[in-house]
Amino acid sequence: MGAGGTAGKLRMDLGSMEVQIVPVAFEDKTELLDLMTRVICTSVTQEIDLQSSYIENITKNLEWWAANPELGCHLKAVNNETIVGVILVKKFWNLCSLFVVPECHRQGIGRALMMAAIDDCRAKSDKRAIHLNAAPDEIAFYRAMGFIPSKSDQSLPKGVEPMKFVLR
Repeated sequence: MGAGGTAGKLRMDLGSMEVQIVPVAFEDKTELLDLMTRVICTSVTQEIDLQSSYIENITKNLEWWAANPELGCHLKAVNNETIVGVILVKKFWNLCSLFVVPECHRQGIGRALMMAAIDDCRAKSDKRAIHLNAAPDEIAFYRAMGFIPSKSDQSLPKGVEPMKFVLR
């Protein structure tokens, strides 16, 4: 079992790109933080206050994973030794990070990361579902992946939709 909580590797051919889905390693932390920060600043929001809030959140999630690697599914997508995507599902039910570098968007990497995480969480989640709060521009992606609207007790930013994927 790898540090990310999943066994083995998944190799896939995504058109012109070959990608491996593998567990995140502790030494990936800096590269992952850089990748997620770049995605937030270029693709998620241009609002400085939101960027800072999101970056603080992903930093806390990385620190949580580093202290609790056995309690979550943390996978990366790698192309030619370069990390091009990452997913973290805390406690096998709380999807808190899914990022793909902008130049690799719409190539199936997010879908591949999600499918691998779902497979890993299916046998380990005590909630029998994966929950998330989808940003407005990501709701269609999550719906296409099979997520459905859910309820949340959290105060969420405008347009953010709580969703869940039922693990069967």
